[in-house]
This record gives sequence, structure tokens and C-alpha cells, in this order.
Amino acid sequence: MKLLADTSALLAALWDDDERHRAAIRLLRKNPQARFVLTELILAELVTRLRTLTGTSGAVAAGSELLESNRYELIFTDMELIRGGLARMGRFADKRLSLTDCVSFELMERLGLDAAFTFDRDFRDCGFRMVP
Repeated sequence: MKLLADTSALLAALWDDDERHRAAIRLLRKNPQARFVLTELILAELVTRLRTLTGTSGAVAAGSELLESNRYELIFTDMELIRGGLARMGRFADKRLSLTDCVSFELMERLGLDAAFTFDRDFRDCGFRMVP
């Protein structure tokens, strides 16, 4: 199983005080074979949020751990993904989507992924499955 790992799920998995922490950890433990992709945009969101919640050292450690893990693949956005994300944002003007989410949707389509490890309902609202 390969999924896009969204900020909401990664944050829930890494921050014990998140109300969805148990659900995120349960998915990771039940699916040790699962692999995840994320962009540097997602990593930037995650580390920034963790810095606010846990402090600098915790945020740096979590970001470094993701980069070193064989379970997570960091994919850098290119001009085509960003342009596609901006176009998608324009098409979904009725939704309050971030550029990070729109680029994530573009990447998922590029990779043929139909599901994301996320708690963000925008993924479902834009046609993707949410896991857990």
C-alpha cells in the first residue's frame, strides 16, 4: 500500500496530544508494509506546526526522522506540479484549499494514488479516499 502522507495525519502520529493520535498510530502499526510519499511543502507545514506545539528540538527531530526513514519518500515539487496545483485551486474556488493540498492532489494523480493518510476532509471532497 502506498499513500500520500498529509500534514494532518503526520501531525496526529507525531504529537501525543492530538485527538486523532491513536487512530494514526493504529493505522501505522496495523500496516507496517505501507509506504508514504510527501512533498517538501507537507514537510514544511508539519515541522512548522510541530515547532509551535513541541518546540524547536522536537520539530527538528521529527523532520529529520522522516527524512531518514525508508517508509517515507520525499518528492520535491516541480514547476508542473505547482502550476497544476494553482490551476486546481482555481477550479475548486468554492473550497478553502491550500496550495499544499492542491499540489498534493496533483502529485497523487501523477503517481496514480487514490488515497491519502489524512484527516483532512478536503481530500475526500476533491475525490480521494481518506485513510484511516
